[in-house]
Amino acid sequence: MTDQVLNTTETKQTLSSPVEDLAMIRELAEEGRMRPLQGGKYLVMWGLISVVGLTFTGLMVAGKIPLPEYMIMIVWGVLSTGGGIMSGRWGRESADTIDGRSIGNKVEAMVWSIAGVFLFLLSVMLFSLPLYAGDRFEAMGYNPTVLFGLFAPVAFGLYAICLAATAVAGRASWLNTYVICAFIFAGLTLFLIMDYMQFVAAIVGIIATTVIPGLIMIDKNRKAQGMT
Repeated sequence: MTDQVLNTTETKQTLSSPVEDLAMIRELAEEGRMRPLQGGKYLVMWGLISVVGLTFTGLMVAGKIPLPEYMIMIVWGVLSTGGGIMSGRWGRESADTIDGRSIGNKVEAMVWSIAGVFLFLLSVMLFSLPLYAGDRFEAMGYNPTVLFGLFAPVAFGLYAICLAATAVAGRASWLNTYVICAFIFAGLTLFLIMDYMQFVAAIVGIIATTVIPGLIMIDKNRKAQGMT
């Protein structure tokens, strides 16, 4: 008798209430509902941050700005910190909205966040590489600064992956053009490694693969909100 009561109690505990079922159905419906992509302002902001940082770095490398080399790290650090604060603020604001809960926007936020963390870690390692492994590279006849030239090709390769994932998850096939564009600039910046023109190519590529699609996303989102 006691076992039967316990089993009945466990069964009741495992059964969800109609309210919980409706909440789950609503959540699934909101996730699956096609909503405008919200990442446009992130792409524009981080694209412009990268353009400013690369312009400053290029001018420093070319000797046009007479400042210590560590200023490159400081400028990038300030720019990245400001971008991170704004990204966090925007993310909190959109987290509980219908648009923010859609699958497309969740995937978009996740892939770009992971790419951003990876590129940040890569930049830190590249900046510090001459300090802890410079002698080892020079002993092999390699200049460790050559590895800095790999940052742009790797970044554009990640942009292509993120744009492709966003295009599929958000059903935004128009982004496929920018996926191809990112691959083109990945190859071009690799070809221009250790050449000042790589900075120019990287700046143009960032505008083409982040700022422009970001502005298009913002425009599409604005139009969609006007129709609702």
